[in-house]
Order: sequence, then C-alpha cells, then structure tokens
Amino acid sequence: MTSFALIDGNSFYCSCERVFDPAIAKRPVIVLSNNDGCAVARTAEAKALGIGMGEPYFKIRDLCRDNDVAVYSSNYTLYGDMSARLNAIYRQWSPDVEVYSIDESFLDMTDIRPVDRVAFGRDLRSTVQQWTGIPTCVGIGPSKTLAKFANHVAKKNPELGGVCDLTDAAVRQSWLDRVEVGEVWGVGTASERKLFGLGIETAGDLARVDARLARNLLSVGSEQDLLPQTR
Repeated sequence: MTSFALIDGNSFYCSCERVFDPAIAKRPVIVLSNNDGCAVARTAEAKALGIGMGEPYFKIRDLCRDNDVAVYSSNYTLYGDMSARLNAIYRQWSPDVEVYSIDESFLDMTDIRPVDRVAFGRDLRSTVQQWTGIPTCVGIGPSKTLAKFANHVAKKNPELGGVCDLTDAAVRQSWLDRVEVGEVWGVGTASERKLFGLGIETAGDLARVDARLARNLLSVGSEQDLLPQTR
C-alpha cells in the first residue's frame, strides 16, 4: 500500500537559532518577520506565554522583556541552509523526497514494511537531531493529507514520541474522531463554518460524509485526498 511520511522541523526558525546559540535552549524564543514587524515563529515556551502567530512585536515587547524571551530577526540564509541539510539527510532515507516548504518534506515510505514504519520514523528523527540539532516530528499515512494530519497528531500528543502512523484504518479512524475538522489540511475557516453548520465537527465526521457533499464544501484536492482513504 502506498504510504507517505511528512517530517518537519519543530518551531523551525527558532530551532535553527538555538542550534547556533545553545544558551537559549531553555528560554522562550521568537523570530520576527522582515523589518521585525511581527512574530512568525515561536517555541512552545513562547506560545505558553500567550504570544500568537503574527502578533505585532510592538504589542509584545514588554512581555518579551519581562519573561526573558530571546527575540531574533529573520535570517533566511541560515534557515535555507539548514533546510538543505535536512533534505540531504532525508534523501539518504527515501528514494523519493518532495520538499513541501522550508521546514516540511514528504518522503515516500511505500517500500517500508508496515511493522517497521514507526521505528523508521523514530530513527529518522534521532538522526536529524544528532546531525543537525533540529527537533522534528513525523506523520505517516496512506496519503499526503493523512501524513500531514498524522504529523499534527504527533506534535500534539507527546506520548507518541514524535511519530504517528495512521496507515492502519482502525487507528486512523480513532484519531480522526478526536480532532476538530478545522485541523484538517485544506479546510479553511469558511469551510469549517459550513461543516460545523452541518454537524460535521471532527475529522472523523468528515471522513464519513457523502463524497458529493464534501466536493461542494471543500477543495477537490482535500476531498479526493482525505475522504476515500478513511472509509
């Protein structure tokens, strides 16, 4: 069965800064946009302080000072170099790597035995951490949408150890029923409101909905990628 892994760097820009400044390993960290306008990356510690994505820096300057937040201007040359290093590692582990964004890549795992997939993901995470210092999470699924969904589950549930495999139908449905539909890749705010209005509140509800109805509510790509794989 076809399967994909989505691996991404956790709080990637912040993690890159931590690699080159170990003194901030335990401090909250944020990275600002061009011209230091707003927060575009935040560590878990910064998020816990209530710093939102895209929040203007002038509104949180005092909060950052009072809580010893390490604040960095964007360094896209550094982040691009670190991204290239990560993908060089991925290509040693998979014959087919698709760079989805600066911190996310899809790996083809079709040739990996189902029983070995979680171990594969854990070994890959460990290698990346050891060779680059960047922490990652790995989501595995029978489609790219479900691999991205699995990655979301891995991030939100520390007990999984950074790897979530949703290739098994029963395991997949269990997690789909626990996650709000708005967390599904491709479901925007407007679509989420429509789905809630129809009583479709979880990703599991979406997986069970009539395909024709889903096609009218969502982008074709989301409907084709998610729904048939979860039935």
